Order: sequence, then C-alpha cells, then structure tokens
Amino acid sequence: MRGAGAPLEGCALLHGDHGMVITAYFDESGTHGSSELALMAGYIAEGRQWRKYEKRAAKLFGRHRVRVFHSIDLKRGSKDFAGWTVDQKIHFLDEFQHVVNETLEVGFVSILKAADYAYYKSLPWPKGTRPDSLYTILFRASLSGGLDGARQVERWRLAQEPRLHVVLESGHRNAKDAVRIYEFVQTRFPQAPCPLNGLTFEDKKDCLPLAAADLIAYNVYREETGAKPLGQLKQASKAEASYNGNLYRIDLDRDTLLLLNEQSHRFKAERRAAWEAGGQ
Repeated sequence: MRGAGAPLEGCALLHGDHGMVITAYFDESGTHGSSELALMAGYIAEGRQWRKYEKRAAKLFGRHRVRVFHSIDLKRGSKDFAGWTVDQKIHFLDEFQHVVNETLEVGFVSILKAADYAYYKSLPWPKGTRPDSLYTILFRASLSGGLDGARQVERWRLAQEPRLHVVLESGHRNAKDAVRIYEFVQTRFPQAPCPLNGLTFEDKKDCLPLAAADLIAYNVYREETGAKPLGQLKQASKAEASYNGNLYRIDLDRDTLLLLNEQSHRFKAERRAAWEAGGQ
C-alpha cells in the first residue's frame, strides 16, 4: 500500500540526496487485541545515516542468517530464529541495538495506556464523529515527534528546507486513518513550504530500516509492561555502552486526549458555521 505525498519506488530511495530529506520509520506494538498499553516507536535520520545503518545491519543479519527481523519471531523462536538458544537471542539483540545506537540520530516512542484510551472513548463526541483508534492517536503523536525532532537537530535546522518523510509497516487495519491524519497535517501549512515529504507503507521483508523500529518498539513494550527478560548477557553489553541518550518518550496522558476531543468539537462547529454561511 502506498501512502500520501511524493510517489516513491522502493524503500532505499526514501533516503536519497535530493535536498535534505529526513526519514522516520515507525512501528507499533499493542494495538491489536487487549493490552495494558499500546505504543508506536522508531527512529529518524538523514540519508547518510540510514545507509550506514543498512550496511551494518545487513552484515549482522547475514552473519546470523536472518532474512527478516520480527521481534515476535525472535521471542517465540520461530521462522529465522527457530532453534536459537536464549544466549543467541540476547546476544543478537544487543548487537543489533548497538548498530542502531551508533548509526541513527533520534528515537521516539509514543505511549498510550489502555485505561487512558478508555477514558478518551468515553468522552462526549459530536454527532457523526468517532474517536480515533489507538493506532491513529499514536501516529498523530509520532508524526508530531518526528517533526519536532527534525527541528531540534541543529545541522538539519540550518539546511535548506529540510523535509520529513514517514514510513510505516504495511498491512495495519487502520493504515487509511494514518493517511487521513497525514493529509490533515499537510493542510496546516498552506502558506509556507510544507515540512512533510510523504507517507509510505512498506513490508519489513523489503525494508531493513523498519527492523530498527520493530526493535525499539519491542524493547520499550517489554520494559513498560514489566515483561520477564529473555535472559542475561554473559559479557558487557555493547548497546548499553553505545547508548547516547537519543531516545525520547511521548506520554499521551488524559489532558492530551481531552484536547483531541475538544479539537473535534471545535472542528465540527467550524464546519457547521461554514455550511450555514454558505446556505445564506
């Protein structure tokens, strides 16, 4: 499924050198079925950084004969991870996170608790308006975080019209809602050059950068839910040594969710006023 914005062919072309294009890859966890929380996480980086990541990650994957990284497969010991020992799993995860730490610029994780989402859905909604899904709210926050992150990196901020391209994994049932939100944000920049460069959906088997998003979503979800560790490294962690504090957390609390509800009422009133003015 292709998304909104500039038409692009193939994952690798998303980080070409045609101007300053910064690419964000995001993945979700906990938006299917019942869970105490849901999140969307990923990284943003410039083209040179993504190419360096892909080169090192491909080398790591090739050494371990991993074709496609799905954290759930590693946890279950299925598909490319069938027959792996606990030591093999935790060593691979540490090596992979180390590669991510040394190559990518900024990471983000947006977190929404199930109890807070239930509160959001219970709020009064304008007639004909439905609350956003978990996935949609998380995408709103992640898109905002990606735009803010691009502005915080000084060399990107000083570049000529840096723009953000967003990539999500294909196949989610709420993918069309992400396109809707993306197109809505685009309309908020009618006068100035839009800081967005497109939204696309890719399959993890064809898009190695999505593996980094999967990894951080998996790690944060396990930490937030208090999941039992897979095991203990028998040597010093490379990932811990190389982490430079570049992961940022976005908590979607009830005050933020209430603002989304109030925004919905405001937009409804504005549309009604416009319709009434047009009918006169």
